[in-house]
This record gives sequence, structure tokens and C-alpha cells, in this order.
Amino acid sequence: MAHMDPPEVVESNPDSTSRCYTPHQGRRLGVAAARRQRGVNAVARTYPDPWRPRTFQAWVVKNQRIERVTDRATREVRRRKVDCWDVKGKADGVQWFKRFRRAGLAETWKERAERDFARGFPFDLKSKQFLEPMGPIGLPVPSVFELTERYFRQHPEWEPETKTGAARSFNRARRWFLEPGAEPTGDELVAVEDFLTQASFPPAHLEGRMTERQRIGRTWLETHSAAADSLTPAQIEAFVSHFAINQRDPTKRVSAATLTRYLQPLKACWTWAISREDVPIDRSPWVVVRPQRKVKGKSTMAAGRAALAVDADMVLDIPQSLLLAETCATEGAWGPIVECFVLVMALCGLRPGEAAGLLREDIELPPGDGPGWLVVRRNHRPTGERWLDADEDPEWGPLKDRDLTESRRVPIPSPLATKLRRHLDLYGNGPDGLVFHRNNKALDRDMFARNVWEPARSKLFPRRPDLAPDDPRQPKLSRLRRHDLRHAACSWWLREGVDSVVCQRWSGHRTLSVFLDIYQGVAPGREDEGVQRLERGFTGAA
Repeated sequence: MAHMDPPEVVESNPDSTSRCYTPHQGRRLGVAAARRQRGVNAVARTYPDPWRPRTFQAWVVKNQRIERVTDRATREVRRRKVDCWDVKGKADGVQWFKRFRRAGLAETWKERAERDFARGFPFDLKSKQFLEPMGPIGLPVPSVFELTERYFRQHPEWEPETKTGAARSFNRARRWFLEPGAEPTGDELVAVEDFLTQASFPPAHLEGRMTERQRIGRTWLETHSAAADSLTPAQIEAFVSHFAINQRDPTKRVSAATLTRYLQPLKACWTWAISREDVPIDRSPWVVVRPQRKVKGKSTMAAGRAALAVDADMVLDIPQSLLLAETCATEGAWGPIVECFVLVMALCGLRPGEAAGLLREDIELPPGDGPGWLVVRRNHRPTGERWLDADEDPEWGPLKDRDLTESRRVPIPSPLATKLRRHLDLYGNGPDGLVFHRNNKALDRDMFARNVWEPARSKLFPRRPDLAPDDPRQPKLSRLRRHDLRHAACSWWLREGVDSVVCQRWSGHRTLSVFLDIYQGVAPGREDEGVQRLERGFTGAA
């Protein structure tokens, strides 16, 4: 319901001790004089009907007012200052305030207003409060537990990694948002933690494996979970503040990008509920969460597609990529077997899981010294049975955002083709024809990061010892990720003039627009070329 603008001339509160003005006089009148003239030249305020505001803010401010007191002994009327507390706020930009004699009453009024706003009640500007709608009882409001369960079940198409991330966010919300006074203890606490970590959101074919203790934990959470429309801004802010702290190391905070990624499933869940006619929720409490900032003046929530762009300072050139692969072979604990694994990511643009899944039959090497081709068909993503459907492979999955039957063809530069021939001769085929293998199984990405990647990166791109590891002044390449090798290949293709449509096909991005949003303009050397062009312009003008 659209609100009405407040009138310009209003009638003051008869009990107010503040001074007021009349429309036709420029001088200020006392309270008594204003009251005498009020009946002639004051207009009664008209209030809009109660409406559901889209935005609402409320805060408490300590103030002072003047009140008249009569001395009992002398009967003399005096004025004195008295402390008071004003609850001020805005509803869709319309300002209002309500005064209280005690701070506790003001805080209680503010908290109730925020809670009623989160529940979607209409706001009455005249009484400065939300009105609980009266009428027949409709659909029951789901609890936080029930809402997250329904939303998760609505998306069976999610990839296992997406399911894992969403479940992690939902489980923390289930544990945090409980009815007032509810908190598990003793055996109940053990059961709740066991259910959340081992048995929440199981696929249909695993629901029968839930233990009795896990069932007790589930029942307790279902019984004590808070209503999904009762969450207040204060509760949301406390929740976000708690999980903004690194759970493994409380002295550190998670990055702004990590926190944003963690809250996204929760925001999407409530947004989904608002769009549903069978879920009586019409407002998301997560609107109070402001985008976190990486650095001053730069938000992680970049507008539009600018958020996709790769940091040019994190893109390696070809000599750096070759040197990094050699350093991984010499400084890492696994030896030369990893050199071609790194180069396949840095020169062919494969993701780490795609490189780990290459088979001998996927590689086409010519008999001479020319370039070859490889076919990318699958992705190595070991996943627990809990996040998989009955017919899904626990170790191998399709390419990102692709069907199981889809693949892509990528060129192999001639120097890498030569190294791959030597690699296949030395190490042979692994189980099922794997190109990169160790201990008779596929390369473990976590162990590779710990035993190979981190020692080589520290050797080639060392951190400054005088700064903390997370200090933004540390060299950017000291935080280089394995996935950043893919950016080196894609930007290299663009820099060498390969058609952008061909680059997009090689990289495996779903659309050309996404590929260009990520990589165009970050190819190493483009800025230097631009400076040289400017210098040639000055030389020609001289």
C-alpha cells in the first residue's frame, strides 16, 4: 500500500512542553499562546492508513525535555530538565519518533518494532507501531529448520559442491536460530551436533541409515527451531558477527568474499520463500546484512559483471608458468611427476579437477614435434555418499555446468607435447588409464597443495617476513591459487590474437560474454603495449 506524505502543518501534542509556530507568524509563541490560537490557524494532522513498509529503521537516542514542577512549600512553578529516551526511525523514508521516560521501555519498543517489521506486519504511523493483522488463520509459518529443508529439496540438480556449501550454511542457521530460551545440553547437545555434521539433508536412499541418536537430534531441532518470519535484525547481525570469525583460529576473521559466499544460500532461501504462494513469508530478514568490503572503498559485491573480472596482477605469463612447474618438481615432495600436471593447467587452461581426470586415450600426440590435442571429459571431485544421488559416481563427475556426455577439445603447445611424451614413457598409465597418478590412484588435490604447491609458491613468490601473512601489502602472487593457472592460459590465448569464440570453446565457459567479462583486458603485456603506443604518439608529435 502506498503511503501518504505527512501534511506540512500539524497539530502539536496537547501534552507536549515544546514550543511551536503558527503558520502566519514569524515569532515564536509560548505553549499557552500557541494553544489559544490553535483552534484558529492550526490544521489537524492526517495520517495514512497502515501499510507494509519496504524499508524500516529504528534507533534509541537519549534526550532531555523541560517539565514544569510546583514547589510544595512555596507553590512556585519551576522548570527543570528531565532525561528521556526517544525511539526514532524511518518507514519508507517517513520519519517518526516516540518518547519514553525510561531507557528500558524505549529499547523494548524498538526491538518489538524490528521483530514485527521482520514478520511483515503493517505499520501505523499514528501510533508509531506495527499492527498484528486480525483475521482467519491461514497457512502455518515454517520454522527455520523446515524452510531450509524444503528449499534444499527443491534443488536436486545442484552439484555436490553446491550441496555441501548450502548444507554448511543451513546447518549453522538451524543451530543458531532457536526459540527463546531453547539451548541443547548434555545428551541432547551431542545428538544435535551428530545430526548436523553427519546426517542432515541426506538423499532419499540414505534416510534409512540414520542412527537413533541422530533421530533424537533431528527431533529436538524440529521442535525448538524459531519461526522463519520471527528473525530480528539484531539476531541476524549477531549471527553474521559470530561466523565472521574464523572458527579454527578465533584470532582471525574470514575474508569478505568467504562471508558473502557463505550467506548467499541463506539469502536465496528466504527470497525463494517470498516468491512462493504456499509459504506465508513476505519479507527477508537478511536485507539488513550490508556487503562486506575487501579494502576501503571497494566492495566485494561489485556491480554487474565487473565482479567476474580477474585481477591482472594474479595472472602469470608463460616464462613464469614454466618456472613454477619446474619449481614444483624440484621443491615439492613428489618430484618430477607433477611438472606436466602443472603445465596442463597453465598452458591448456584446465581446472585442477579436469587435469587430474585426464586419461591416456584423451591425449592426441603427433609423431613429430608439433602441437597435439587433448579432450577434457570429466572432473575429479571426490564427494561423500551423503551428497550424491544413488546413480552418481563418488569420485568422478561431469565438467562444470555441463552434462555427463559433454566434452571439449583443447590444443597442447609443442613444448608441452614433448614433455608429455617423456612423462608417459617414464610413469606409464595409472589405474583405468590415468595420465597423472601416484600410489596407484589419482592425485589428491589437498595433498598436492600441502606437499607440492605451497613449498614451490613460497620459494618462487616469497612473502615479506616483516608483514603478517594476511596483510594486504604482501605480494599478490604469494597468494597464488592452483586455479589461477587457468587464467594464465586463457589470457595468453587472447594476447596472442586467438579469436575470442575459439578461446571460449577451449576454456569451457558457457557463454562468450562470461569469458570476455573475466579475461578481456587482463592479458599480461597489454598495459605495456598501451604505454608504448602513447610514447610513439609523443615521439611523432615532436
